[in-house]
Amino acid sequence: MMQSVADLVVKVDAARRRLTLQFGMSTDGAAYRRAMSGWLESSPEAVGYDWLYDLRRYGGSVHHDDVTAFAATYEQLAQGRDEGARSVFVSPDSGFRLWVQACALRFPRRIFAVVETLAEAERELAKGRQRPG
Repeated sequence: MMQSVADLVVKVDAARRRLTLQFGMSTDGAAYRRAMSGWLESSPEAVGYDWLYDLRRYGGSVHHDDVTAFAATYEQLAQGRDEGARSVFVSPDSGFRLWVQACALRFPRRIFAVVETLAEAERELAKGRQRPG
């Protein structure tokens, strides 16, 4: 399943148990919230999938409040099914790690990583599930 909201593309790959989010130059909080709600409604099983965030072209403005709003809805649906699933962010921004650390607090059962290339992301995702922390 593939969905596009503004310039944020969401792909759900059930065979690989992966959700891929490709952020564009102008992805903003409203687009993020719509896209995240969209895949929750159409593919709720993806709460337990690994997530790959491709932010190599990102230049928009998704704020912590946007993530917090999504996290509340997500938590009601996840109910522990995300234990040890990975969220890997691909970004050339060296300061992005700090933002991800703050957001990770909203998803305590997921494993978070920030890398610079898709190849590094694939290696991180290949590690499979493990317990957070």
